Parts: sequence; C-alpha cells; structure tokens
Amino acid sequence: MNHAFRGLRELYTKKPEREDHTVLIREQLGGVLRDIRKELGLTLSDVRDGAAISPAHLSELERGLTEPSSEVIRTIADFYQVSQADVFREASTRMAASDSVHNIKAKRNVEQLLFGEGYVIAGAESELGQSEMPDLRNVMPVVPDHIPDDLFTDEQADSHRNRAE
Repeated sequence: MNHAFRGLRELYTKKPEREDHTVLIREQLGGVLRDIRKELGLTLSDVRDGAAISPAHLSELERGLTEPSSEVIRTIADFYQVSQADVFREASTRMAASDSVHNIKAKRNVEQLLFGEGYVIAGAESELGQSEMPDLRNVMPVVPDHIPDDLFTDEQADSHRNRAE
C-alpha cells in the first residue's frame, strides 16, 4: 500500500482526541451495540449475514468512529431483538454517567484547591463499571484546620450565619 494512502487512512480512521474529555453519543451508541452483540455471542460476521451490515462498518460503529444512521440502528436493533428505545436509553444512561464522572472530577479539583489535599470523596463503583462514579451518600469532607479570613466578605458570612440560625 502506498505510504500516502496509509497516512490518509490513519487520518480518517483515527479517533479524534478531545482535550475537554467530552463524550460523544456515537461512542456510547457504539459501545451499547458492541455489548449487546457480545452478550448474544455474535461475531461481526454473524451480523453481516443476519443484518446485511459489513463487519468493517459495524466495527467502526462499535468503536465510535462513525455516526450511525437511524436506519442502521433500527436494522441492528431488530436483528438483536431489542428495541431502538432500549439502545438509546442505555446510551443516554452511559453518557450521563460519563458526564457525571467528568463533572465530579472537576469539582474535586476545585474542592482540593479550596480545602487542600485532606478533602476526600469516597467513591463506589457503579453498575456501568466506571470506578470513579461516587456514591454521593459517602461524601465525607475533612474539615480544614484553618479557613482563610478572606474566603467570604463580612456580608456573605452574615448572610450564611443568618440562614443557618
């Protein structure tokens, strides 16, 4: 294969890296479709034979490299004997969980800046297998020994004190 073509192929098949760590719905849909296929014990070739989708195309869909059309999702879901709604529901659940993990990590970084390294969030593994997903009932901050005097203005401190009373 010509080196120029190999470079183009890598350019078009490489998953784009995003600095903001956002999760695309196509990645979650692909993961759901792959998990269902594997749970059913099917190979890419089995899906080709039963749903008339090429193994290469299905592989790209499952890896989140290609945006699936609604027709393709319907065809695959029908072949797997699951509803499209279930596929989208699971993808949405995974996306929300991934967003939550990202937001929690960002919040943890801010809290550690404010309160220091002693601030702890105890995490529990979720059903989706994302080990960073905390059980919010277990959030246990360690109270810092010293709170900076300039953390709140006098007016803000009075407002918080009045609400607490």
